[in-house]
Amino acid sequence: MGQQSQRRSCSGSWRSRTHGAQQRALRLAAALLLSLPLVPGQPIPSRAEPNMGQPPAPAQEPGPINLATTHWQLLEIQSMDDAIGSRRPENPRLYTLELGADGRASLRLNCNRATGTWTAMPAGDGSSGSFRFSPLAMTRALCPPPSLDSELGRDLALVRGYRLLGDRLALSLFGDGGILVWQRLEGGPRNWRVTAQTGALRRVPSATGSVAARYPAGTLLDNLGCGKGPAGLWCDVQRLGGGPRGYLLGNDLEAAISPDGTVHYGEDDSALRAGQGDFDASGELPCRLESGQASDQPTGRCGFQVARAGGGYATVVISLPDGRERTVYFRMGQAIGNAVSEADRTGPFQASREGDLTRVRIGDERYEIPDAVVLGG
Repeated sequence: MGQQSQRRSCSGSWRSRTHGAQQRALRLAAALLLSLPLVPGQPIPSRAEPNMGQPPAPAQEPGPINLATTHWQLLEIQSMDDAIGSRRPENPRLYTLELGADGRASLRLNCNRATGTWTAMPAGDGSSGSFRFSPLAMTRALCPPPSLDSELGRDLALVRGYRLLGDRLALSLFGDGGILVWQRLEGGPRNWRVTAQTGALRRVPSATGSVAARYPAGTLLDNLGCGKGPAGLWCDVQRLGGGPRGYLLGNDLEAAISPDGTVHYGEDDSALRAGQGDFDASGELPCRLESGQASDQPTGRCGFQVARAGGGYATVVISLPDGRERTVYFRMGQAIGNAVSEADRTGPFQASREGDLTRVRIGDERYEIPDAVVLGG
């Protein structure tokens, strides 16, 4: 792929910070959590189990206790040593944690992936308790330094307790080993996949609303937001790549798995970063700029830069020999369009797949973009 330019989003560089009172509170929480019992395989209840042999306790408002089906990104690693303090990833989305309702745990650790199971036992109002991961199966790719994939892979095996603090999840390590602080990712996945045999797209969030389109099972949709409505949860969606916008019942949807094998959350900031010159990698790719050649295959090389947002979301900026540029947008690994300007009109956009290549046509121009450009690696 050529030499990588700015590795800001791939390197996982760190800044040192301290957080005074909050850090001390988390340390105290860690000490308390390590004394709590763990019941392997115990599902997380909606509230603390009642003691049937004692008088009922006064009613309490339910706390933020259910960890199932939650998604997090690493905020900081706190050391118990004040001299070390806290470290924050410059790009938190390189380190994410998904806790499934079925007890499965899925993690992104920079350029590596880890999977396993998780168990927890709440205490009190459920905002804290004991927590453990099973031994994690982890890929062993060599991530660009500096990277915390190996360190986190080791530390996750030492997690013994949890505490919820608003939108933060603090996982404490055995033996005063430190605290891994995660921040909740809100808003659901970037994309949904239709699970119903036929998903009816309604113009309003109601089972009686008129149908704007019908999508077969497996159709990928953009997630534009979800909310409660008649008959349950309704999600505002649009077909990936364009189409009518409308509403589908949440029961007819599941989180879409991206080409890198994970579910991605948060906004796609690749176009913004590309516009700011904040790229993850650069190199050359096959291209052909002139029409009328005997072969339709690219015969030259064009420089490129790419800004990635994970999950097959990327903005690829291709440099032409005359100084012009072509910008191609990818979502879920699919090329969906290119930037068009009044000053530099281009022909129609077409894209097709062949093996691990995306073949892009913009008028008479031809480009071949490998998956490695879009996904990294």
